[in-house]
Amino acid sequence: MLLTLVVNLMIGCYLAMVYVLRRHDQSFLVWSIACFVFVAGGCAAGARAYIDQPLLTYLLADLLLLLSPALVVTGLVLFLRGQLSARSRQQAALLFALYLLPLSMLYQVNNASTALTSLSIAVVFIYAIVLLRKARLTPVFPVYVLQLFFVLHAALMLLQFFLVIPLIGEDYRALALPSLQWVLLGHVLLTTSTGFMLPLLSFSHTENQLLRLTELDDLTQLLNRREFLKRANQTLLNSRRQQHSVVVLMIDLDHFKLINDRWGHAIGDMALKKVADLLKVGLRTSDLIGRLGGEEFAVLMPNTSAEQAALIGQRLCERIAHHAWEIEARPVKLTVSVGGATCVDALRDLTELLKDADDALYQAKADGRNRIVFGSDGA
Repeated sequence: MLLTLVVNLMIGCYLAMVYVLRRHDQSFLVWSIACFVFVAGGCAAGARAYIDQPLLTYLLADLLLLLSPALVVTGLVLFLRGQLSARSRQQAALLFALYLLPLSMLYQVNNASTALTSLSIAVVFIYAIVLLRKARLTPVFPVYVLQLFFVLHAALMLLQFFLVIPLIGEDYRALALPSLQWVLLGHVLLTTSTGFMLPLLSFSHTENQLLRLTELDDLTQLLNRREFLKRANQTLLNSRRQQHSVVVLMIDLDHFKLINDRWGHAIGDMALKKVADLLKVGLRTSDLIGRLGGEEFAVLMPNTSAEQAALIGQRLCERIAHHAWEIEARPVKLTVSVGGATCVDALRDLTELLKDADDALYQAKADGRNRIVFGSDGA
Protein backbone atom coordinates (compact mmCIF):
# COMPACT_ATOMS: atom_id res chain seq x y z
CA MET A 1 0.00 0.00 0.00
CA LEU A 2 2.80 2.40 0.93
CA LEU A 3 4.65 1.61 -2.30
CA THR A 4 1.50 2.32 -4.32
CA LEU A 5 1.06 5.69 -2.63
CA VAL A 6 4.69 6.56 -3.38
CA VAL A 7 4.25 5.56 -7.05
CA ASN A 8 1.09 7.70 -7.32
CA LEU A 9 2.96 10.58 -5.74
CA MET A 10 5.66 10.22 -8.39
CA ILE A 11 3.05 10.03 -11.17
CA GLY A 12 1.43 13.20 -9.80
CA CYS A 13 4.80 14.98 -9.88
CA TYR A 14 5.40 13.76 -13.44
CA LEU A 15 1.99 15.01 -14.62
CA ALA A 16 2.61 18.34 -12.91
CA MET A 17 5.93 18.71 -14.77
CA VAL A 18 4.18 17.90 -18.06
CA TYR A 19 1.67 20.63 -17.27
CA VAL A 20 4.51 23.11 -16.74
CA LEU A 21 5.67 22.32 -20.28
CA ARG A 22 2.13 22.28 -21.73
CA ARG A 23 0.27 24.99 -19.88
CA HIS A 24 -2.38 25.12 -22.59
CA ASP A 25 -3.54 21.64 -21.54
CA GLN A 26 -5.07 21.97 -18.08
CA SER A 27 -6.06 18.31 -18.03
CA PHE A 28 -2.53 17.43 -16.89
CA LEU A 29 -2.82 19.79 -13.94
CA VAL A 30 -6.14 18.25 -12.91
CA TRP A 31 -4.78 14.70 -13.33
CA SER A 32 -1.74 15.52 -11.21
CA ILE A 33 -3.98 16.92 -8.47
CA ALA A 34 -6.06 13.71 -8.70
CA CYS A 35 -2.92 11.68 -7.92
CA PHE A 36 -2.03 13.88 -4.95
CA VAL A 37 -5.61 13.70 -3.66
CA PHE A 38 -5.56 9.90 -3.94
CA VAL A 39 -2.32 9.77 -1.92
CA ALA A 40 -3.82 12.06 0.73
CA GLY A 41 -6.99 9.94 0.87
CA GLY A 42 -4.95 6.74 1.18
CA CYS A 43 -2.91 8.20 4.02
CA ALA A 44 -6.06 9.36 5.84
CA ALA A 45 -7.70 5.95 5.43
CA GLY A 46 -4.55 4.18 6.58
CA ALA A 47 -4.57 6.23 9.76
CA ARG A 48 -7.67 4.31 10.94
CA ALA A 49 -5.38 1.66 12.39
CA TYR A 50 -3.58 4.20 14.59
CA ILE A 51 -6.02 6.93 15.64
CA ASP A 52 -9.70 7.12 16.49
CA GLN A 53 -10.68 10.24 14.58
CA PRO A 54 -13.66 9.40 12.32
CA LEU A 55 -13.76 12.98 11.03
CA LEU A 56 -10.29 12.51 9.58
CA THR A 57 -10.07 8.79 8.86
CA TYR A 58 -13.57 8.30 7.49
CA LEU A 59 -15.21 11.57 6.45
CA LEU A 60 -12.12 13.25 5.00
CA ALA A 61 -10.58 10.00 3.73
CA ASP A 62 -13.70 8.91 1.82
CA LEU A 63 -14.20 12.42 0.52
CA LEU A 64 -10.67 12.46 -0.92
CA LEU A 65 -10.93 8.94 -2.31
CA LEU A 66 -14.05 9.94 -4.26
CA LEU A 67 -12.61 13.29 -5.29
CA SER A 68 -9.62 11.60 -6.96
CA PRO A 69 -11.58 9.72 -9.68
CA ALA A 70 -13.91 12.72 -10.00
CA LEU A 71 -10.86 14.83 -10.86
CA VAL A 72 -9.74 12.19 -13.37
CA VAL A 73 -13.09 12.55 -15.13
CA THR A 74 -12.85 16.35 -14.93
CA GLY A 75 -9.46 16.14 -16.63
CA LEU A 76 -10.96 13.95 -19.34
CA VAL A 77 -13.68 16.52 -19.96
CA LEU A 78 -11.04 19.27 -20.25
CA PHE A 79 -9.00 17.06 -22.58
CA LEU A 80 -11.99 16.34 -24.81
CA ARG A 81 -13.78 19.70 -24.76
CA GLY A 82 -11.12 22.22 -23.76
CA GLN A 83 -13.18 23.67 -20.92
CA LEU A 84 -15.89 22.96 -18.38
CA SER A 85 -19.23 24.50 -19.26
CA ALA A 86 -21.26 26.32 -16.63
CA ARG A 87 -23.85 23.55 -16.82
CA SER A 88 -21.19 20.88 -16.20
CA ARG A 89 -19.93 22.75 -13.14
CA GLN A 90 -23.45 23.09 -11.78
CA GLN A 91 -24.16 19.39 -12.29
CA ALA A 92 -20.87 18.43 -10.61
CA ALA A 93 -21.65 20.66 -7.62
CA LEU A 94 -25.13 19.15 -7.29
CA LEU A 95 -23.83 15.57 -7.41
CA PHE A 96 -21.10 16.40 -4.90
CA ALA A 97 -23.70 17.85 -2.54
CA LEU A 98 -25.86 14.73 -2.94
CA TYR A 99 -22.87 12.64 -1.91
CA LEU A 100 -21.69 14.90 0.90
CA LEU A 101 -25.08 15.05 2.63
CA PRO A 102 -25.41 11.30 3.38
CA LEU A 103 -21.66 11.05 4.01
CA SER A 104 -21.88 13.65 6.76
CA MET A 105 -24.55 11.53 8.47
CA LEU A 106 -22.97 8.11 7.96
CA TYR A 107 -19.25 8.62 8.58
CA GLN A 108 -19.59 7.86 12.32
CA VAL A 109 -21.26 4.52 11.55
CA ASN A 110 -18.46 2.01 10.99
CA ASN A 111 -18.03 1.04 7.33
CA ALA A 112 -21.18 2.89 6.20
CA SER A 113 -19.22 5.68 4.54
CA THR A 114 -16.99 3.08 2.85
CA ALA A 115 -20.05 1.47 1.25
CA LEU A 116 -21.38 4.85 0.10
CA THR A 117 -18.03 5.88 -1.32
CA SER A 118 -17.54 2.56 -3.13
CA LEU A 119 -20.89 2.93 -4.88
CA SER A 120 -20.20 6.56 -5.75
CA ILE A 121 -16.77 5.76 -7.21
CA ALA A 122 -18.34 3.03 -9.36
CA VAL A 123 -20.82 5.57 -10.72
CA VAL A 124 -17.98 7.99 -11.53
CA PHE A 125 -16.10 5.33 -13.50
CA ILE A 126 -19.23 4.28 -15.37
CA TYR A 127 -19.66 7.91 -16.42
CA ALA A 128 -16.02 7.97 -17.55
CA ILE A 129 -16.63 4.88 -19.72
CA VAL A 130 -19.60 6.56 -21.40
CA LEU A 131 -17.60 9.77 -21.87
CA LEU A 132 -14.76 7.99 -23.67
CA ARG A 133 -17.17 5.95 -25.77
CA LYS A 134 -18.89 9.08 -27.06
CA ALA A 135 -15.61 10.86 -27.76
CA ARG A 136 -14.52 8.51 -30.59
CA LEU A 137 -10.86 9.38 -30.24
CA THR A 138 -8.06 8.08 -32.42
CA PRO A 139 -5.92 6.07 -32.10
CA VAL A 140 -8.29 3.70 -30.34
CA PHE A 141 -5.78 1.47 -28.49
CA PRO A 142 -5.17 3.76 -25.46
CA VAL A 143 -8.89 4.53 -25.36
CA TYR A 144 -9.78 0.84 -25.18
CA VAL A 145 -7.16 0.17 -22.50
CA LEU A 146 -8.37 3.10 -20.41
CA GLN A 147 -11.98 1.98 -20.82
CA LEU A 148 -10.95 -1.51 -19.69
CA PHE A 149 -9.34 -0.03 -16.57
CA PHE A 150 -12.51 1.94 -15.85
CA VAL A 151 -14.71 -1.13 -16.35
CA LEU A 152 -12.58 -3.19 -13.97
CA HIS A 153 -12.47 -0.33 -11.49
CA ALA A 154 -16.25 0.12 -11.54
CA ALA A 155 -16.73 -3.64 -11.13
CA LEU A 156 -14.32 -3.73 -8.18
CA MET A 157 -16.05 -0.83 -6.47
CA LEU A 158 -19.45 -2.47 -6.91
CA LEU A 159 -18.03 -5.70 -5.51
CA GLN A 160 -16.62 -3.78 -2.55
CA PHE A 161 -20.00 -2.12 -2.01
CA PHE A 162 -21.78 -5.47 -1.78
CA LEU A 163 -19.06 -6.93 0.46
CA VAL A 164 -19.14 -3.97 2.86
CA ILE A 165 -22.93 -3.69 3.18
CA PRO A 166 -23.16 -6.62 5.68
CA LEU A 167 -20.30 -5.10 7.71
CA ILE A 168 -21.99 -1.76 8.40
CA GLY A 169 -21.87 -1.13 12.13
CA GLU A 170 -19.14 -3.72 12.67
CA ASP A 171 -15.65 -2.89 13.88
CA TYR A 172 -13.53 -1.27 11.16
CA ARG A 173 -11.13 -4.22 11.42
CA ALA A 174 -13.80 -6.26 9.65
CA LEU A 175 -12.51 -4.64 6.46
CA ALA A 176 -9.40 -6.80 6.87
CA LEU A 177 -11.27 -9.74 5.31
CA PRO A 178 -9.13 -11.39 2.59
CA SER A 179 -11.74 -10.69 -0.10
CA LEU A 180 -11.77 -6.97 0.73
CA GLN A 181 -7.98 -6.88 0.84
CA TRP A 182 -7.85 -8.28 -2.68
CA VAL A 183 -10.36 -5.65 -3.78
CA LEU A 184 -8.22 -2.95 -2.16
CA LEU A 185 -5.13 -4.25 -3.94
CA GLY A 186 -6.95 -4.20 -7.27
CA HIS A 187 -8.17 -0.68 -6.55
CA VAL A 188 -4.72 0.76 -5.92
CA LEU A 189 -3.16 -1.12 -8.87
CA LEU A 190 -5.84 0.12 -11.27
CA THR A 191 -5.46 3.66 -9.94
CA THR A 192 -1.72 3.50 -10.61
CA SER A 193 -2.25 2.01 -14.09
CA THR A 194 -4.75 4.73 -14.93
CA GLY A 195 -2.21 7.34 -13.91
CA PHE A 196 0.23 5.90 -16.45
CA MET A 197 -2.40 5.57 -19.20
CA LEU A 198 -3.79 9.14 -19.08
CA PRO A 199 -0.68 10.86 -20.51
CA LEU A 200 -0.37 8.09 -23.13
CA LEU A 201 -3.94 8.84 -24.21
CA SER A 202 -3.16 12.55 -24.53
CA PHE A 203 0.19 12.12 -26.29
CA SER A 204 -1.08 9.57 -28.81
CA HIS A 205 -4.11 11.73 -29.63
CA THR A 206 -1.91 14.81 -30.05
CA GLU A 207 0.48 12.89 -32.30
CA ASN A 208 -2.45 11.70 -34.41
CA GLN A 209 -3.70 15.28 -34.75
CA LEU A 210 -0.25 16.49 -35.82
CA LEU A 211 -0.07 13.69 -38.38
CA ARG A 212 -3.45 14.70 -39.75
CA LEU A 213 -2.27 18.30 -40.03
CA THR A 214 0.50 17.14 -42.36
CA GLU A 215 -2.00 15.21 -44.48
CA LEU A 216 -5.03 17.50 -44.66
CA ASP A 217 -5.68 20.86 -46.23
CA ASP A 218 -6.27 23.37 -43.43
CA LEU A 219 -9.27 25.06 -45.04
CA THR A 220 -11.31 22.17 -46.46
CA GLN A 221 -10.05 19.24 -44.36
CA LEU A 222 -9.58 17.27 -47.56
CA LEU A 223 -6.30 15.59 -48.43
CA ASN A 224 -3.65 18.13 -49.35
CA ARG A 225 -1.83 17.91 -52.68
CA ARG A 226 1.16 15.91 -51.40
CA GLU A 227 -0.93 13.37 -49.49
CA PHE A 228 -3.46 13.00 -52.33
CA LEU A 229 -0.73 12.23 -54.85
CA LYS A 230 0.88 9.77 -52.43
CA ARG A 231 -2.34 7.85 -51.74
CA ALA A 232 -3.53 8.09 -55.34
CA ASN A 233 -0.32 6.46 -56.60
CA GLN A 234 -0.73 3.65 -54.08
CA THR A 235 -4.38 3.16 -55.01
CA LEU A 236 -3.46 3.13 -58.69
CA LEU A 237 -0.83 0.47 -58.02
CA ASN A 238 -3.36 -1.70 -56.15
CA SER A 239 -5.91 -1.28 -58.94
CA ARG A 240 -3.30 -2.30 -61.50
CA ARG A 241 -2.63 -5.53 -59.60
CA GLN A 242 -6.34 -6.27 -59.42
CA GLN A 243 -6.89 -5.17 -63.03
CA HIS A 244 -9.60 -2.69 -62.06
CA SER A 245 -10.44 0.40 -64.07
CA VAL A 246 -9.74 3.78 -62.49
CA VAL A 247 -11.21 7.23 -63.06
CA VAL A 248 -9.63 10.58 -62.18
CA LEU A 249 -11.77 13.70 -61.94
CA MET A 250 -10.54 17.30 -61.85
CA ILE A 251 -13.11 19.70 -60.33
CA ASP A 252 -12.86 23.46 -60.52
CA LEU A 253 -15.19 26.18 -59.20
CA ASP A 254 -16.54 28.38 -61.99
CA HIS A 255 -15.83 32.12 -61.89
CA PHE A 256 -14.24 31.80 -58.45
CA LYS A 257 -12.14 34.93 -58.97
CA LEU A 258 -15.33 36.96 -59.40
CA ILE A 259 -16.61 35.66 -56.04
CA ASN A 260 -13.40 36.76 -54.34
CA ASP A 261 -13.43 40.13 -56.07
CA ARG A 262 -17.09 40.82 -55.26
CA TRP A 263 -17.47 39.38 -51.76
CA GLY A 264 -13.92 39.11 -50.49
CA HIS A 265 -11.56 36.21 -49.81
CA ALA A 266 -13.27 35.26 -46.54
CA ILE A 267 -16.49 34.49 -48.42
CA GLY A 268 -14.45 32.70 -51.08
CA ASP A 269 -12.85 30.50 -48.43
CA MET A 270 -16.25 29.63 -46.98
CA ALA A 271 -17.49 28.75 -50.46
CA LEU A 272 -14.56 26.36 -50.88
CA LYS A 273 -15.36 24.72 -47.55
CA LYS A 274 -19.02 24.26 -48.48
CA VAL A 275 -18.13 22.74 -51.85
CA ALA A 276 -15.65 20.43 -50.12
CA ASP A 277 -18.40 19.31 -47.73
CA LEU A 278 -20.68 18.53 -50.67
CA LEU A 279 -17.90 16.52 -52.31
CA LYS A 280 -17.52 14.43 -49.15
CA VAL A 281 -21.26 13.74 -49.11
CA GLY A 282 -21.70 13.23 -52.84
CA LEU A 283 -18.76 10.88 -53.41
CA ARG A 284 -18.19 7.36 -52.11
CA THR A 285 -16.08 6.40 -49.11
CA SER A 286 -13.72 4.49 -51.42
CA ASP A 287 -12.99 7.63 -53.48
CA LEU A 288 -9.92 9.74 -52.72
CA ILE A 289 -10.63 13.48 -52.61
CA GLY A 290 -7.94 16.14 -52.44
CA ARG A 291 -7.52 19.86 -52.83
CA LEU A 292 -4.66 20.46 -55.25
CA GLY A 293 -4.62 24.20 -54.73
CA GLY A 294 -6.78 27.28 -55.06
CA GLU A 295 -10.26 26.30 -56.21
CA GLU A 296 -9.11 23.05 -57.84
CA PHE A 297 -9.99 19.60 -56.45
CA ALA A 298 -9.05 16.12 -57.62
CA VAL A 299 -10.81 12.78 -57.15
CA LEU A 300 -9.51 9.29 -57.78
CA MET A 301 -12.25 6.67 -58.13
CA PRO A 302 -11.01 3.06 -57.98
CA ASN A 303 -12.90 0.18 -59.60
CA THR A 304 -15.10 2.64 -61.50
CA SER A 305 -16.06 2.92 -65.15
CA ALA A 306 -16.31 6.15 -67.09
CA GLU A 307 -20.09 5.74 -67.27
CA GLN A 308 -20.39 5.43 -63.47
CA ALA A 309 -18.09 8.38 -62.91
CA ALA A 310 -20.01 10.50 -65.44
CA LEU A 311 -23.29 9.91 -63.57
CA ILE A 312 -21.68 10.75 -60.22
CA GLY A 313 -19.98 13.84 -61.65
CA GLN A 314 -23.20 15.07 -63.25
CA ARG A 315 -25.07 14.67 -59.96
CA LEU A 316 -22.35 16.69 -58.23
CA CYS A 317 -22.66 19.49 -60.78
CA GLU A 318 -26.44 19.58 -60.38
CA ARG A 319 -26.34 19.42 -56.57
CA ILE A 320 -23.86 22.31 -56.32
CA ALA A 321 -25.64 24.41 -58.97
CA HIS A 322 -29.09 23.96 -57.40
CA HIS A 323 -27.93 24.43 -53.82
CA ALA A 324 -29.42 27.50 -52.14
CA TRP A 325 -26.07 29.14 -51.40
CA GLU A 326 -26.16 31.89 -48.81
CA ILE A 327 -22.85 32.68 -47.14
CA GLU A 328 -22.80 35.30 -44.39
CA ALA A 329 -26.22 36.50 -45.60
CA ARG A 330 -24.84 36.98 -49.12
CA PRO A 331 -26.41 35.10 -52.06
CA VAL A 332 -23.50 33.37 -53.79
CA LYS A 333 -24.01 31.52 -57.07
CA LEU A 334 -21.72 28.50 -57.33
CA THR A 335 -21.19 25.95 -60.09
CA VAL A 336 -18.37 23.58 -60.89
CA SER A 337 -16.84 22.18 -64.04
CA VAL A 338 -15.52 18.62 -64.05
CA GLY A 339 -13.00 16.93 -66.31
CA GLY A 340 -12.50 13.17 -66.31
CA ALA A 341 -9.95 10.65 -67.47
CA THR A 342 -10.15 6.88 -67.25
CA CYS A 343 -8.04 3.85 -67.92
CA VAL A 344 -8.84 0.15 -68.03
CA ASP A 345 -6.77 -2.08 -65.71
CA ALA A 346 -5.16 1.09 -64.26
CA LEU A 347 -2.30 0.81 -66.74
CA ARG A 348 -1.76 4.54 -67.19
CA ASP A 349 0.45 6.78 -65.09
CA LEU A 350 -1.17 9.09 -62.52
CA THR A 351 0.54 12.16 -63.97
CA GLU A 352 -0.86 11.33 -67.38
CA LEU A 353 -4.34 10.76 -65.98
CA LEU A 354 -4.29 14.08 -64.14
CA LYS A 355 -3.16 15.90 -67.27
CA ASP A 356 -5.90 14.33 -69.40
CA ALA A 357 -8.51 15.13 -66.73
CA ASP A 358 -7.23 18.70 -66.58
CA ASP A 359 -7.48 19.03 -70.36
CA ALA A 360 -11.06 17.71 -70.17
CA LEU A 361 -11.77 20.25 -67.43
CA TYR A 362 -10.72 23.12 -69.70
CA GLN A 363 -12.98 21.68 -72.39
CA ALA A 364 -15.88 21.63 -69.92
CA LYS A 365 -15.27 25.32 -69.20
CA ALA A 366 -15.06 26.11 -72.93
CA ASP A 367 -18.35 24.29 -73.49
CA GLY A 368 -20.17 26.57 -71.04
CA ARG A 369 -19.17 25.35 -67.55
CA ASN A 370 -21.35 23.54 -64.98
CA ARG A 371 -20.86 20.20 -66.70
CA ILE A 372 -18.63 17.11 -66.84
CA VAL A 373 -16.51 16.23 -69.86
CA PHE A 374 -14.28 13.17 -70.32
CA GLY A 375 -11.05 13.12 -72.26
CA SER A 376 -10.54 11.20 -75.47
CA ASP A 377 -9.70 8.00 -73.59
CA GLY A 378 -12.89 8.26 -71.48
CA ALA A 379 -16.52 7.60 -72.31
